[in-house]
Order: sequence, then structure tokens, then C-alpha cells
Amino acid sequence: MIIEIIKGDITQIKADAIVNAANTSLLGGGGVDGAIHRKGGKAILDECIQIRNKQGGCKTGEAVITTAGNLPSKYVIHTVGPFWKNGKSLEVELLQNCYLSTLELAVRNDVKTIAFPNISTGIYKFPKKLAAEIALDIVDRFENKEQIDKIIFVCFDDENFKIYNDIIDGDFEYEVKSGLFGLAIGDALGVPVEFESRDYLTKNPVTEMLGFGTHHQPVGTWSDDSSLAFCLAESLCSGYDLNDIAKNFVKWFSGDLWTPHGKVFDIGIATRHAIHNIAKGYEPDLCGGVSESDNGNGSLMRILPLVFHLQHETDVEVIFKKVKEVSSITHAHFRSVFACFIYVVYCLEILKQKDKIKSYKKMQDVVSKFLENKNFNPEEINLFDRILRNDISKYPETNIHSSGYVLDSLQASFWCFLNFNTYEGTVLKAVNLGEDTDTTGAIAGGLAGLYYGFDAIPQKWIEVLARKNDIDDLCERFSSNLKTERKNRSHH
Repeated sequence: MIIEIIKGDITQIKADAIVNAANTSLLGGGGVDGAIHRKGGKAILDECIQIRNKQGGCKTGEAVITTAGNLPSKYVIHTVGPFWKNGKSLEVELLQNCYLSTLELAVRNDVKTIAFPNISTGIYKFPKKLAAEIALDIVDRFENKEQIDKIIFVCFDDENFKIYNDIIDGDFEYEVKSGLFGLAIGDALGVPVEFESRDYLTKNPVTEMLGFGTHHQPVGTWSDDSSLAFCLAESLCSGYDLNDIAKNFVKWFSGDLWTPHGKVFDIGIATRHAIHNIAKGYEPDLCGGVSESDNGNGSLMRILPLVFHLQHETDVEVIFKKVKEVSSITHAHFRSVFACFIYVVYCLEILKQKDKIKSYKKMQDVVSKFLENKNFNPEEINLFDRILRNDISKYPETNIHSSGYVLDSLQASFWCFLNFNTYEGTVLKAVNLGEDTDTTGAIAGGLAGLYYGFDAIPQKWIEVLARKNDIDDLCERFSSNLKTERKNRSHH
């Protein structure tokens, strides 16, 4: 579901339904109500009278639906907002019911696009910021929101327009921070025990952030997984440029960009080879290995920042194209690309739906539909059956592998995410599966961070994370640039 904030006249919006801030009589009034009745014509009033004769009008917090008459929309959903009485007369609950009743009525009438005004914020004197918070919160938590494609909040004045955008912008920065910190914490938890077996970690499980161990690094140190993800995010701060992304990878390899302590201590064979190709001047998307043996998890581990760049992209073909390009810098075989694509689509659905089970099923639907007209090697597609045609969470742990092979990493991270109900539980299980502990932790941590949010990550882990202030600054710059890009697109 896409949310759009615009300043304008709701009577001019072409949507399946527009919402009228009505009064209990349903006979029209001032403000938005009067404008909708005037421009929509007699057909709206006639149906309102029929509803009034049947049920005696519309109670505060409830909603009814009529034709839109002469308006460019198909329906008008009339809802009655509360007068503000200093918050002592259930005004918050009533306004929540306005939005909830409207959305439920929209779904029952197969409305896919709906435009809301700023209900109750005019002569009803409801505080504008609180009203906007209520509107956005109800939309976000609406359990059937996957059945609605787009919601437009049409602001009549500059103040409401700014309030809505400020709230959306704050939420977006929080999502970026949740994802990137989630990835880095999962990575750092796994670094000290990388290559340890599952048997060893079953007997000696990781329960806290450790130091030294495999790579003899201080507590809170993240690996190449986070480094390359941060390099991608750093590049995306200036827009999408494949050459710039590749150059950032070279800078990292030289110790000049996004290392935890000034030098590289861990790098995969395929990534090292690809970076040498970049340094030789090869085209970025031709640098990654294309053989079956080149299917390590080195592109999957760093793909998360691309999710935020693609968050408002509606064309799945564009999503696949960009995922393919970014993966191919280091890993160009179809299997690696497709694993990244599945992960990105799942993350995008989580950002839209906020329910991990529904998002998982929606990801399966989106990918299945994408594959319908493609001539990809069916043997390659069949390798993903556990995730795409079955429920990966239902497999026993003994069938979940956690090596550096991209398919193992994808399955293991999804399995942990779907089977545990906290950020902490997800990443600790990912690490304690053993073998490629930092990468499984990073991939699962990115998912869990997006889903549970930054506030769900234990503060004691954040406190010891290497360069936490720099990561925080990156999140702020990255989200700020993406917000600017989004606003520029909406103006065209």
C-alpha cells in the first residue's frame, strides 16, 4: 500500500473513493462537506437522504457510502468526526473509529484507492498533529491494508501538509535506522564465533555481544557484511549510480571507507576477485562471478539498503533490474541475483504490511507472478522451492543449513525470522546455527530490525557497536536523501 501526502482540493482527486468529513445529518454543511455536495450534485444528497430515512443519519465515528455523482471518483465515503472537547469525551477513540470504519467500508466495496481529508481539524477544532498521528496510525495498523493499493491524504492547508510529511519522514528515518542497525548488530554478534560448528554453539551458545574469538576483534566489531552494506547506503545517499557503488567497494577494500577499525579483516573470495576487476576498470555489473561456484552470500549480505531506495517502486521489473545490477558487482550468477531479489521483495512487503506471515505469502505471490512470463532456467527456480512453494519455517532445524552458500543463508535467515518473535531471539538463533555466523546474523538481523524496529534491539548491544554514531549519521543522511528524491518525484 502506497501512502501519498498532497496539498489540494479533495473534490478534484480521481480515486475509487474520496472521504467526506460529514455531519450526523448527512445533508451537507460547511468546509469539505459543503464542497463535496456542491460539486458532486444532487445524486449524492439523494443517496444520503435514503440512508438517513433508513437509519436516521450517521453517528460520530461511523461511516456510510454513496455515489460520487459528478465528482471524478467512484464513491464518497461519509464519516462523522468528533468535536474536540479537550480530550475528555472520547474524541481520540471516535476519530480512530472514523478512519477504521471508512477503511472497512472501502474494503467491502473493493475500493483500491482512497483519499482522506483532515477530518475534524477545521471548525471541529481537533488538534492537527494528534489528528494526523491517529490517521497514519490507524492506516498502518489496519489488518486488511493489503487489499488497498493507495491512500492519499489531501491536506487543505500548509500546516496540515507539513505535519503529515514530518510524521512520514520521521517514520522513514526510523525504518532505515532499524534495518541498518539490525543488520550490523546481527553481524557483530556472529563475528567472534564465525566458523564454529552448530554442535559447539549448542553447547556454548552466544547469548551476549562477545569480543575477540575467531578474528580477534574488539567487542561490537562488524565484518565485511555490514561494511559493504554501509558502502551501498553511502553511495545511495547521492542517488543510484552503479559506478559509484563499485568505487565505494574499492575504497572499503583499501581501508578508506566503512571499516570498523580502519582495516579490512574479513573478505570473501568472490568479493575480493570482483573488487580487483572493478579496480582494473571493468564495467561494475560485469565484475561479479557468473559460474555456479560463485554463489556465496556476498551480495545477499549487503543488499538491504537497496530496499529503501526501491520502497516506492511499483514496477517489479525495475526492482529485479536494479537488484540484478547491484548483486552483479560481486555476484552475477542467477542464483545469487534471485536470492537477493526474493529478500528485497520480502523486505518491501514487510515495510508495506507490517505482518511477517502475510508479507511472506505476499512475497511468494509477487515472485510467482513475476516468473510467469520469464524464460529462466527451471532447474534454478526449483532450487528455491522451499521458500517459494512451501513454508520455510515449517522445516526442522536439522534441514536448515548455515554455510556461506547463498541459498543456505537465505533459507536460514528466513527460518530464524519466521520462527522467533523478537529481534533478540531471531539474531541469537541465526548466530547459534553456526558456520557463517556473522552473515546469517546480518541477513536475519536486517529482516528482524525492519520488522521489530530499532527500539526492539537491546540497548546494551547498540552501546558497544563499533562506530555507532557514524552509523546513526549515515542513517540520517541516507533517509534525508531518499525523502528528497521521493518529494521530487511527487512534484513531477
